[in-house]
Amino acid sequence: MKSGVRIASSMALALALAAGVTAGHEREAAGQTAPRRAAWLGVELDQTRSEIRGVRVRHAVRSAPGWKAGLRDGDVIARIEDVATLRPDDVIREVSSRAPGSVVRIAVLRSGAETSVTATLGTMPDSDQVLRLDMVGSPAPSWNGLSPVTGPLPVALGDLRGRVVIVDFWATWCMACRMSAPKLTAWQAKFGAQGLSVIGITDDPVPEASQGARSFGMKYAAIGTDPSYTTQRAYGVRALPTVFVIDKQGVVRDVSVGFDPQKEAQMEALLVRLLAEPHP
Repeated sequence: MKSGVRIASSMALALALAAGVTAGHEREAAGQTAPRRAAWLGVELDQTRSEIRGVRVRHAVRSAPGWKAGLRDGDVIARIEDVATLRPDDVIREVSSRAPGSVVRIAVLRSGAETSVTATLGTMPDSDQVLRLDMVGSPAPSWNGLSPVTGPLPVALGDLRGRVVIVDFWATWCMACRMSAPKLTAWQAKFGAQGLSVIGITDDPVPEASQGARSFGMKYAAIGTDPSYTTQRAYGVRALPTVFVIDKQGVVRDVSVGFDPQKEAQMEALLVRLLAEPHP
């Protein structure tokens, strides 16, 4: 995996830490052993040291237990139950010591005042499910600092308002990206006149990306390169390819990670429905 994707993976790793780690095994009644299910709060913790007596929430995953309880980006977790949380490890320990379904009181510092929220811990989902929880149904992040590779690359996602947009995160070294590109190209040809724009985003340098796009047969509406990984981070990309479907109002309606031809019919049906929706 290239360094850009590793950097974009930091959110996923931090979320896993904040979730609680499977520790040991539980004995089932039949005498078999099974991994202990990890409890999950669903927050990314700021790993940097701070003068604040608590742990800052860098990001609360939308629809996760913490989000449902009221935790938001920038909140500071001061205590879980009666245990002070001064470092990220303290939050990790308190969450991982409990089972999914446990109810915990969390003391939160927000705008200089302390408040309390009550969270029901969930079961740790896989990383793809985390991305779907966080992104589907929310406004799609715009992109920043992209350099054009092919086509008229919009300066911002907002320039495509009123069109259905597929954003394909890919790389020249990614064989699964090579396999998924023909279908995305076919959709651009089939639905482009009806209002679909397929946008490819890579972190490869422009010459390499241009050559790769030709090799993959990518005839997208536009392709851009994201050398600073800013857009990958904003979208939470941690594996390639990752494909986002965005509706005419700029809301994420689907996320697909990896190449799975069995999902193509389902995604095409979604595109047809979204293209039929009225212009906002």
